[in-house]
Amino acid sequence: MEKASENRTLQQQLARVVSEISNPLFVALPTFLVIALVTAPDVAHAFLWWIIPILGISVAPFLFIWQGVRKGKLTDHHVSQREQRFVPLFFGLTCMLLSFAGLYALHASPILIATVVAVIVACGISLIVTRYWKISLHLVGMAGAVTVFVLLFGPRWLVLSPLVLLVGWARWQVRAHTVLQAIAGTCLAIFVTIATFHLFGIQL
Repeated sequence: MEKASENRTLQQQLARVVSEISNPLFVALPTFLVIALVTAPDVAHAFLWWIIPILGISVAPFLFIWQGVRKGKLTDHHVSQREQRFVPLFFGLTCMLLSFAGLYALHASPILIATVVAVIVACGISLIVTRYWKISLHLVGMAGAVTVFVLLFGPRWLVLSPLVLLVGWARWQVRAHTVLQAIAGTCLAIFVTIATFHLFGIQL
């Protein structure tokens, strides 16, 4: 019994760690950095193109949520309560649109802009769904990132797919989402990313 209890405790600890580092606001950091470095004409442009979406997609939403938690308006930085998610998502969506405008004005690469558009669309759909059901934003972020890498670098990057399963398990383990909510987030991200790249006419 003690061993079983210890195993469950270890699983919970691992699940919490995975949940923390797979926060979509954090996943965006390396994802956009890689895309910018690969598609920009030089390193200076790459970092400029990286900073703009990071400010709008990661930093500003993170600070908004942090302030909400500090003031007691939000329960935690994962915004675990579905009823509390609309305002942070709407704020994040607004920041993403500003990032898109900045990248467009700077003539950023079509692949980078397409990725930002995919994030905006997925966030917009999640905003609507969240009014009625708690879709997994962690899975939207991770599955979206893996899909972009597969489209950008080829099928061999499907090797990252287990990360999606790991995050899904972690979110289920900490009782943040059901299996169906995790699957819905995954499917949404994959479909929106592929469709957006197709609409942009990006042939990789």
